Amino acid sequence: MDRIVIKGARQHNLKNVDLSLPRDRLIVITGVSGSGKSSLAFDTLFAEGQRRYLEALSLHSRYAVPHLDAPEVDEIQGLSPAIAVDQRSIVRSPRSTVGTLTEISDFLRLLYARLGTLHCPVCRLEVRALSIPEMVGEIFRAWPLGSRLLILAPLGLVKEREVPGILRKLKREGFARVRIDGQVLDLDPLPRFPRSLVYRVEVVVDRLILDSSKLQRFRDSMELAAKMGGQQVRVYRPDGEEKTFSETARCTSCGGTFPELTPGLFSTQHPAGACAACKGLGAVCGEQRPKGRAPRDDTSEGESGEDPMDLEDGPGIPCPQCRGSGLGLISRSVKLGGLAIHQVSEMGLEDLDRWLSSLDLSSSRSVIAERPLKEIRARLRTLKELGMGYLKLNRTARSLSGGEAQRVRLTQQLGTPLSGVLYVLDEPSVGVHPRDHERLMRILFRLRDEGNTVVVVEHDRETILGADHVVDLGPGAGLLGGEILFSGPPQDLMRQPNSLTGQYLSGRKTIPVPTRRRKPRKGFLRIVGATGHNLKGITVEFPLGCLTCVTGVSGSGKSTLVFDTLYAALARQLFASKNPGAPLERLEGWEKIQRVVLIDQLPIGRNPRSTPATYTGLFAHIREIFAQLPEARVRGYGPSRFSFNVKGGRCEGCKGEGRCSVDMVFLPDVSVTCPLCGGSRYRDETLDVKFKGKSIAEVLRMTVH
Repeated sequence: MDRIVIKGARQHNLKNVDLSLPRDRLIVITGVSGSGKSSLAFDTLFAEGQRRYLEALSLHSRYAVPHLDAPEVDEIQGLSPAIAVDQRSIVRSPRSTVGTLTEISDFLRLLYARLGTLHCPVCRLEVRALSIPEMVGEIFRAWPLGSRLLILAPLGLVKEREVPGILRKLKREGFARVRIDGQVLDLDPLPRFPRSLVYRVEVVVDRLILDSSKLQRFRDSMELAAKMGGQQVRVYRPDGEEKTFSETARCTSCGGTFPELTPGLFSTQHPAGACAACKGLGAVCGEQRPKGRAPRDDTSEGESGEDPMDLEDGPGIPCPQCRGSGLGLISRSVKLGGLAIHQVSEMGLEDLDRWLSSLDLSSSRSVIAERPLKEIRARLRTLKELGMGYLKLNRTARSLSGGEAQRVRLTQQLGTPLSGVLYVLDEPSVGVHPRDHERLMRILFRLRDEGNTVVVVEHDRETILGADHVVDLGPGAGLLGGEILFSGPPQDLMRQPNSLTGQYLSGRKTIPVPTRRRKPRKGFLRIVGATGHNLKGITVEFPLGCLTCVTGVSGSGKSTLVFDTLYAALARQLFASKNPGAPLERLEGWEKIQRVVLIDQLPIGRNPRSTPATYTGLFAHIREIFAQLPEARVRGYGPSRFSFNVKGGRCEGCKGEGRCSVDMVFLPDVSVTCPLCGGSRYRDETLDVKFKGKSIAEVLRMTVH
């Protein structure tokens, strides 16, 4: 089937929509905000594609998901397995970084585990576990033929009273010589040596001349020495030069032993690799500081929005043990190409690419590195094509904007290319400078050309005009939207008289440029000497009482200037914030400011219980009304009875969330409607109380209008 056919879509505000979409095309769904774009793209197309895929799994897996919610639609034909790439589905744990999100870090860990060289953290000496043939081969490469050698089995440090017994035993076993504290002595007769508390004793297993004709004898002697010496062998030349080998990861100087190199050893999320002091977070001693941002609701009690001056955990200071890397000492002691893995993660992407090219790999090592290097370079290339070459692998996911997060996820998808998939994207052009927009479109075209259907929710003019097919929803928002105004080529949309989108695309409607600009009559905020990240000691003035726009290409320093420098400096002055922010010489004019509020792209609620009602404080008044009703007073219900955030009136099956999360093990968790409350969030007894014929759940389901 060459089309996706939707019949009777009624999800959210969609008004029984029928729609036919071409497969293997780039499709843009547009329209005014609230017109139903996400309801169609994500809540109908993606949700049904995901539901069908999960239900196509084995019976055992299907039993783990008893009631997958189907979107409200009569029928969808021609649907493929679906993948959503939106601005919210990114993992934002403290340990999540650009490297982990793009899987570049996974391949780097594999390279370090298979090709890295461990150095003893104490002695700084190289630590290698070698087989007997590898030891023999290294000796033949290092020393010329004809060299006289002693093969020694190190017994370690031996107490004085134990030495005679050990020597007699060695003599009985047929050994003729030992080396004690560096001096070679015959065992017949038993030697005398200077008195000492302990002695370093080594057995002379064999004396021979380095000759390829005696290769088997050489190997046999090395095996015997390793067996006697606790898997260590020492080979000595009379001129004083010697080499120490070990069959295990053990320091040949201090004797320290080390674990096998595995990918987990280089992960901050694995117990073997994480720094014990900071648990892999890279920071300790987080202090509390004023939020100074738009209020976020305290949903633990279901009360009104919190005071923006409440405290939240500060960024802390870099962990003194791991110096902010989050990795343990052994992990940081493994080198590849002269660098540890945390040093590589601190590189810019261009420098990282050059470092990969500079690795000196032998034929066998190049075979091992071939696949990881290919995967890393493919992802680096995509990041640069998306205009994100300014990122570093250790950049935390929390610090990414919504648009950056989505493009990082897009990089991950392109790193494991599929065909026959329905990709659904949410405004990928957000935050993209016009210089980089053409690169973004090439990425979307590449996804399409690999045999996928790409559905994009967008407002951007260039993306709409570059699509193969456009769907315009409207005419208004909410109850006034949910209708298909147009479906077809973008050029035809511009001729539609009833489409606001078409009128703006054609130029019949425009956003007027102001003829008058407000004058900065209230003075300026002045930043002097800002040097955070890539800022080069700049001085900037922000006029007070005006609307100021800070722009520039991606990675030019906009967020560093506004968020990390200006906002952080004001928060320190006004709220005594402990957040150090980005460095600057001084901030002038802050005395004219009484308050600073940060409104960023982070979610406004802390958890799934957060709603517009709780966030704005409206919910507290609604609950108070229900608590004053005669039925509630008779039953003894107070305002907390009508909160879905505390025990009492809420459904305990879903803890008041209305939905339950099902662990799908190797797949992403699936959210399903709570079977006990049917998604209402409340117990039946709470829903018995009605105000003007509506329960508390019915009131919460109403639109603002």
